Amino acid sequence: MKDIATIKRPGVKDDWGNVTSEPVEFTLKCRADIVTNVVQNQLGEEVVSGASFMFDKLADIRYDDEISYTNELGVTVERTPIKIDYPKITKVVLTRVYV
Repeated sequence: MKDIATIKRPGVKDDWGNVTSEPVEFTLKCRADIVTNVVQNQLGEEVVSGASFMFDKLADIRYDDEISYTNELGVTVERTPIKIDYPKITKVVLTRVYV
């Protein structure tokens, strides 16, 4: 996996909606494909995805994270996940995220 994605996680909110921790930003190696797919989101609705990312093993990606990726031409894609998929054979092999 040669590509790098930056994951921006917002701060945690308490029961009153106040942010109790600072936002976190980290990078993960991935394989990025900028393609259009029709996928089902977490609510079962069909939506159009503009990119997909494959991370090694079980990556800590959440639906409220923002994934940022810059390709070889300098075009940056920043979106939140539509669908997070964990295909596995006997254990989780990779994490596939559609944005």
